[in-house]
Amino acid sequence: MKRFILAPLAVALFACAAGLSGCTTTGGAQPIPPAQIAAVACPQLNLVHTQLVALNTALEASTSTAAFGKKADAQLAAIQPIINGVCNGAAAAPAVNFANLQTLVQTGFPALSTLVASLPMSATQEAAIQAAIAVAETAAGMVNSLQQAQPAPATSSK
Repeated sequence: MKRFILAPLAVALFACAAGLSGCTTTGGAQPIPPAQIAAVACPQLNLVHTQLVALNTALEASTSTAAFGKKADAQLAAIQPIINGVCNGAAAAPAVNFANLQTLVQTGFPALSTLVASLPMSATQEAAIQAAIAVAETAAGMVNSLQQAQPAPATSSK
């Protein structure tokens, strides 16, 4: 299980670092399009979603954990529109913007982390899922912070 998580994490971190390395051009930091940020964060979020759906299916199948599974399904359903606002928008680039990225960073990631921490799973499973969330959160949050630190573009007065 760890191997399946660590490989995409390494790729995501490399992609994030490569994307940020373009910020040291002679004209100062270049704006990074929201779709590019989503391209780094969304594969990890999709991985987390797949893992949680599989876990919830297993939880709901057992009478002793069915209540956990149903509660987790409801929480995941509440979080999913926030994630979809960024990740489904990555395929249709105009839908991804800094406002929905900020909502994902401030609301979606903490909600996912809380959900994962509340589920009955092994420490290894929880650590792997939390690591995937952390990579996506770090990539989106760091790039979003850099974007907000950009000076406003100068306007010409003609």
